[in-house]
Amino acid sequence: MELPIDRTYLQGALSGELPGHEALVASGVRVVTVPDAGHNVMFDNPGEFIRAVGAAQS
Repeated sequence: MELPIDRTYLQGALSGELPGHEALVASGVRVVTVPDAGHNVMFDNPGEFIRAVGAAQS
């Protein structure tokens, strides 16, 4: 959480509440919730996963 670079955390919407969400955001980490996905975001919703990763790199 202390890295001086842009950081993004992807979470599946079906995974429930993210423990430590507030601390991540407070430290500058962007938390992105991917719809229709659980723990395996890239397998559960690959299209949205690709979009979210692309947006994080822009």
